[in-house]
Amino acid sequence: MRAWWKRWKFEWIYLFSKPAWETGISPPELLEYLSHHLPGKALDLGCGTGTNVITMAKAGWQVWGVDFSRRAIGVARKKIRGEGVQAEVMVESVTGLSRLEVQFDLILDIGCFHQLESGERKKYLLNIQRLLKDGGDLLMYAHYRKSPSDTHGIDESDLEQFSSFLRLVRRTEGWERQIRPSVWLWFQKDVDS
Repeated sequence: MRAWWKRWKFEWIYLFSKPAWETGISPPELLEYLSHHLPGKALDLGCGTGTNVITMAKAGWQVWGVDFSRRAIGVARKKIRGEGVQAEVMVESVTGLSRLEVQFDLILDIGCFHQLESGERKKYLLNIQRLLKDGGDLLMYAHYRKSPSDTHGIDESDLEQFSSFLRLVRRTEGWERQIRPSVWLWFQKDVDS
């Protein structure tokens, strides 16, 4: 799907509906991670309306969030102000990120990588490698592909791309709303990768 079409589609969704992924609740996998790790710098890829940005900021983290939807970022800014927390959110594609020069202890991706096409995934991986500190963690939630020809979702070959610079710490299989198989992944960046 062309980038402009994908962006327009998401703007339309945020304008005329409440996206299914905007629950207003941070997932238990993130909450568990935050309860066992000292605060540092975190990046939320595809932050949407900022629910997880706010959760991490309230837990003491310095947080940046990016999303390519202007409407979502506008809502996120209002929510952040309303909660009285400090966080930076910006309109940016997860395949861009050239404005970010900070390295992060935690990068969170709930549903971005599985939306990307092949060329976009290569850019995404380069960004993760550049932005994640040595010893830092990537928490990722993704859907599996429904069929080999499906472009939405991931498969084992997609996950192997991370193994050149990340070590898999934990993998938790699940189901998205009882409809499609999904997975939570916790990767850690190798020191000196």
